[in-house]
Amino acid sequence: MCVALRLVRLFVAVNFPGEIKTDLSALQGKLKRATSDARWVREENFHLTIQFLGDTPVEQVPLVASALQHAATGIGPISLCFKGVGFFPDERKPRVLWLGVDGEVEMLAKLHRQVQKALEPLGFASEKRRFSPHLTLARFKAAHGLDDLIKATRQLENSSVGPVRIGSVDLMQSELGAGSPRYYVLAGVSLS
Repeated sequence: MCVALRLVRLFVAVNFPGEIKTDLSALQGKLKRATSDARWVREENFHLTIQFLGDTPVEQVPLVASALQHAATGIGPISLCFKGVGFFPDERKPRVLWLGVDGEVEMLAKLHRQVQKALEPLGFASEKRRFSPHLTLARFKAAHGLDDLIKATRQLENSSVGPVRIGSVDLMQSELGAGSPRYYVLAGVSLS
């Protein structure tokens, strides 16, 4: 008899308090005035991804949570702010509109390295590309109306949100479906 393996889509992220999400949403609102084909990230979904894990057997969740606890050892609260708006991979063919991260980025990068190192023994490969912390504001399927959006981003080059003190890192589950994805915190680890 064959038993189906139940998978959950996981990632490790830093979440933010409601007041910062409101400020981020206000900045995003200035960009939304530009007509474009952007699919805007909803305020409740704002987060910084530390590592995407993908489809994972549900039985492995406690091991991942334990590894995350180990990865956070020696890392205290991290102070960050957000500034700078740009496009991945570039303005001509964007897939993502992002908001940059500033502040104690070195500590955030250290957290990223320690998370990858702790999760490798569980079969999660480290990312080959350089860690580039950012907050996703929108995603694109097409580049319609991009000129107006590019102008709007240039007007916000010196805008900033924060600072915010990050006191935890979370193991998150993502459920994809019609509309925006839904995110759930499966385990939270204090940075102290």
